[in-house]
Amino acid sequence: TKIEDLPILDRNFGSLALMKAGVQGTRSNAQPGGSEEIIVDGVSDEWVGRNTQRSSIPADAIQEFRVMTNQYQAEFGNASGMIWSAITRSGTNEFRGRTSFFYRDEAFDDVNYFVNHKQYKGDELPKDQWKKPPYSHYLFGGILGGPIKKDKAHFFLAYDGLRHAEYATITSPLVQKEEIEVGYDYNQVLAKLNYQLSEKNLFSLRYTLDYPKYTNLGASGLYTKEMAYDATRTVHELQGNWTFYPSDNTMNEFRTLYSSCIYDYPVHNPGAYTINRPSGFFGKYQNLPQKTDEKRYQFIDNFSLFLGNHNIKFGFDYSRIKLDGYVDQYIPGTFIFTTDKPFNAADFSTYPLMFIYNAGIRDFDFPYTEAGFFAQDSWRIHRRLTLNFGLRWNYYYCKDIDIRHSDLRHLNPRFGFSWDPIGDGKTSIRGGVGTFSQNPQLNIGLIAGLMTLMDIRTILFPNYPDPKKPNPFFPPIPGVITVDQYATEPNIAPPYTVQTTLGGEREIVTDFSLGADLVWAKGSCFTRLENFNPIIPGTSTKRKDPTKGNRWTFTDNGRSDYKAIYLTLTKRFSHGWALDVSYTLSKSKADVETEQTSAWGYDPDAWDRAYGPTNNDARHRMLVSGIVNLPFGFQLSGLFYYRSKTPWNAVYPTDINKDSLSLDYYDKYRNSRRGFDEYYLNLRISKYVTIDRFRFQIFAEGYNITNKVNFDSVYNRYGMTNFGNPTVAGAPRQIQFGARLDF
Repeated sequence: TKIEDLPILDRNFGSLALMKAGVQGTRSNAQPGGSEEIIVDGVSDEWVGRNTQRSSIPADAIQEFRVMTNQYQAEFGNASGMIWSAITRSGTNEFRGRTSFFYRDEAFDDVNYFVNHKQYKGDELPKDQWKKPPYSHYLFGGILGGPIKKDKAHFFLAYDGLRHAEYATITSPLVQKEEIEVGYDYNQVLAKLNYQLSEKNLFSLRYTLDYPKYTNLGASGLYTKEMAYDATRTVHELQGNWTFYPSDNTMNEFRTLYSSCIYDYPVHNPGAYTINRPSGFFGKYQNLPQKTDEKRYQFIDNFSLFLGNHNIKFGFDYSRIKLDGYVDQYIPGTFIFTTDKPFNAADFSTYPLMFIYNAGIRDFDFPYTEAGFFAQDSWRIHRRLTLNFGLRWNYYYCKDIDIRHSDLRHLNPRFGFSWDPIGDGKTSIRGGVGTFSQNPQLNIGLIAGLMTLMDIRTILFPNYPDPKKPNPFFPPIPGVITVDQYATEPNIAPPYTVQTTLGGEREIVTDFSLGADLVWAKGSCFTRLENFNPIIPGTSTKRKDPTKGNRWTFTDNGRSDYKAIYLTLTKRFSHGWALDVSYTLSKSKADVETEQTSAWGYDPDAWDRAYGPTNNDARHRMLVSGIVNLPFGFQLSGLFYYRSKTPWNAVYPTDINKDSLSLDYYDKYRNSRRGFDEYYLNLRISKYVTIDRFRFQIFAEGYNITNKVNFDSVYNRYGMTNFGNPTVAGAPRQIQFGARLDF
């Protein structure tokens, strides 16, 4: 109901995660990116390169969506943060279908703040000095399900398509100013077959295709048209489920998955050099083209035993993954110029300063394994008290990541309880404690392994346009600039959190409940990048080993801390209306934001000073959503979101401590300042017309209906003009129209 009836931009089911208390954007519990797990129909929907969502499915194909931020049971693993879980629809004994269409463009929308304002807090520009950036957005789809043989076999089909176009402006003074169309299209297909062999044997088979395509990315501002590239993701998934009931009190669930996920980044000029000038960039990006192909084979088996007051469950989850592909890093190479003057073979000042190229490999092949074994028991020792015990063991293998498998932190013990102190079934006191491990991101091994095998070389004062020929003015000097090297620390442990929760919920009246929870999550062993051969502070150029450059090592020294209070109010849909309110009071600190976080500088206390509020830290978050049926077939729904100010980091524009790194912290600790709050109100008004088995719905949706300017990305160079001012404004008011036919 929520994904169908609430105004959710682009109908991405992941957007519903914000409705859960404790969610911070796409993260939770002060965890760095990649700490989450995404599950569809009980199998993984995760791309292990960076632990992100592998594929999307048509929104109307989702039957149930659930977000678990804390204290999930031992059967769930590979996450130290939250878990997203979606269950897809199945066909029934009746033929049912739907078609839908959504449309929006610039004519109905307001304009971004920085389009009609010269600067932050500046006067609004006259209308003849600006124009709305044009774009168009068409989203369409449909579903169909029904019986193949009643009570035996059923089918379900779903499709979503998007055609989106907008424009980017190239402003480099070295070329003529122009706008180019940037496209984003996708096609999503889901087909599902359910078959009941007998009362004790249920089978299902699901196929999913996800094919998003971007065109003309990367060309904007100083990046000229020839830098544009495309991007596609092609995902095929085939999943099979077998549910078997050996006896009246036992159940076995077997699931298997095959997925293929190909990321492809072709460029318009694959053989071109990368050319960097002060006022413009030409050729292609220095790490493109590139392509990756991930194949996953997953097997899950869970056995449940319902024995008196015990609900015992144990099982395993095994995934064998292979990621291969290529990256044209510095192939054929990059020219770095210090002048914008056109090249003149007779003028030495127009020659490039440096040429960087890769004389090593471009191809890679990385195997990866995840395995988990668990046992859990939900024991109802009294009609008012239930205890949950669980233990999970995790195994991870990734090429070029040295993981300490004997570490006891691979074990995740978990305990929870639920107590009804009154005994009327309307009150629950709940809590628990446990550890939760995250699977390592394959990208760590890929960077460490691939960068080691690449042979990155430099030439000072190269010839142009052929760097292999001698410079007529100055002899080229090869190998002068040292190149960074990467590795992983031996015997690292997987990232994990220790979580403790205590709370309760009370049904005040029928369908209306209030809840409150205290949460503490302490994270350890997060991956971060440390330099073991840095420039010595105060010297500007000297290293401990002057014969080598930066020696970057992925370590497991990252940490986090999260404390929060969750308050919820839920009115389930009845009597024509529903209401959900979630409020989070929280404080989150960490010294990492991603698996590639490095220190701001090389002083001995650099990492201590980096431990501060996370980028997503906000003291207050609140989301209110509601649906109400109105007379004459109308329905009104809305979603209001508020987030208090998030932190930002003030830095010096120069290298104050002389360690070769600019942007030294101005304040003692990272993220010591607060920027801007954010809120928006989305509304939908719809009208239903029902004729026999057909129900037609038309609707209009408004996003950020109050046109609140939500500023972001503060300019943080201390002492510079515009210090402390925002550089980005969020989306203005947008209007979308749609129609839906159910039959």
